[in-house]
Amino acid sequence: MSPNTCSRRESIRQEGGQVLVMFGLLIGVLILFVMTVVDVGFFIHERQKVQAAADAAALAAAQELPGDSVLAEAIALDYVQANGVDPGDVDISFACITESVFICDEAAGIYDTIYVTPTSTAPAFLGGILNVFGAGDSCWVDGCDVDATAGACRGACGPIGFQPADIAVILDHSYSMSSSDLSESKGAILSMFENFNHEHQQVATVLTPPVEPGDYCDPINDWDDPMLWMSSGLTDQFQTSPHTLNYFNAAVDSIDCVARGGPPGYHTNLGDPMQAAMNELVANGRPDVNRGIILVTDGAANVAPSPDNSSSTGQHFCDNQAAVTSESGDNNGYESSGSAACDNGGGYASDNNSGTSTSTSCDSTNKDRHDFWDFDITSSFVGNETVTGIEVRLDAWTSWSWFASRKMCVQLSWDGGNSWTSAKSVSIGSSQQAHILGGSTDDWGHSWTTAGLTNGAFRLRVTSVSSSTSTDFRLDAVAVNVHFVQPGGYEHSGPCDWAAYWADQAKALDIELYIIAWGVTDKCSFDDPDSDYYYMDAAEFLESLASDSFHFFNEPKSADLDPVFYSIGSQLTGGSRLIQ
Repeated sequence: MSPNTCSRRESIRQEGGQVLVMFGLLIGVLILFVMTVVDVGFFIHERQKVQAAADAAALAAAQELPGDSVLAEAIALDYVQANGVDPGDVDISFACITESVFICDEAAGIYDTIYVTPTSTAPAFLGGILNVFGAGDSCWVDGCDVDATAGACRGACGPIGFQPADIAVILDHSYSMSSSDLSESKGAILSMFENFNHEHQQVATVLTPPVEPGDYCDPINDWDDPMLWMSSGLTDQFQTSPHTLNYFNAAVDSIDCVARGGPPGYHTNLGDPMQAAMNELVANGRPDVNRGIILVTDGAANVAPSPDNSSSTGQHFCDNQAAVTSESGDNNGYESSGSAACDNGGGYASDNNSGTSTSTSCDSTNKDRHDFWDFDITSSFVGNETVTGIEVRLDAWTSWSWFASRKMCVQLSWDGGNSWTSAKSVSIGSSQQAHILGGSTDDWGHSWTTAGLTNGAFRLRVTSVSSSTSTDFRLDAVAVNVHFVQPGGYEHSGPCDWAAYWADQAKALDIELYIIAWGVTDKCSFDDPDSDYYYMDAAEFLESLASDSFHFFNEPKSADLDPVFYSIGSQLTGGSRLIQ
């Protein structure tokens, strides 16, 4: 064997040893790398879990603010535990980030923000190495401490109007409100509407005292007048674009234009508007969105319907009319100024030389007939009324005629004129007089439903009957007053008791009630002595209507209502949001 051969073999052995050493070193590095990757994965996974737990806990807990920080903390602990974090390793704190004392007052222990900081441990093979990946000095050989913080607030901690909500506002515009008082409250409501976003919110407006059905700017003059509680049902058309009010919309226009005042005497009915607002939210509100009623008033309730829940629509005048043109005498009805019969005091309708025979039967086809409709009766309903009777008012007279028998016959239809009740009649003299047919318990032989009283269904027919075809009939007004029993079956003990009943009904449906008592100084002095609210201070009574003490605002007349309405609006539409 030559020396060169031995040298080559030795070189090979040396190179093989070097490769083995290098391979061993590389295997070690690879193992360390794999362990580091696994540790980093554990750390990142645990940090994401802890952060998710913190976020979920903070958002859920913030829903209870500002009302109940104790419950908020309990909810936060439940949520972190449900997300796999030990509640014993959680730090919770509260703070205020809004300056509104209505929903945040640290001195009083009222907060709008919660911070949740859970801590957990991520397993680690090489914990110390993870310090370079942002773990700080919290990593040890067997694991790394992982913590995360989430902060969430509720309400006026940012722009309002991003959470869907259906909101009914009740405005007390009674005579006790001065012009400046009413202007202040109207401006604050409209400012809140402007802060909303019509892409997410719907609003409705209810006015007390009620207003004329044909003019929501004008309060009724008497409690027997036709009345309208809800000037606008729920609508998203109160803005032309986000945060720009639409003054052509009834919700905005009725708040902007309604005048102060009302019928003689006392005007503050809070039960009926509460009922109207609740029924609107139930009937036309959207599922799974916040629902709220906001009431601003300067006094306790002092008006209510009769204790047995009986009431009436007041007299409603027609909007449309037409002669019956077949099998009806001259077939021209009240041929002169027929529309005047729908406008009390604005002239009169005339049926000249009425009929084509001397028959005195209401059913004769030789007698002139005229139909009237669109009385807007159901605008005075709040929902589910039971009709007990119908009154018809005719302001009428005839030309003077010797020995002639003169009367008017009235029939009612519930299906657009296809079916009619039996006729009722009243004698008509030669001087103008208001005649009433029917009564509070007279159903005219028909079981009435709300559907049968709508504009498309309800019609009234007047037949002119005289034993002389030369008789001229005059008709100055046709009106209908529907008597009914309101739903609920609650025999109240006075105005405050009536309002409290409907507030309780709304709260039972999870409708949030916000009450603004603005400069109230009176008492529930119109309730019966057996009422729970008899002679109770107005502020105490109104607070009892609210969902809780955080939904009640007792403000002097000198207060600026804008921040109050802003706070309420933010509570209803702001929801909870993460801020950290």
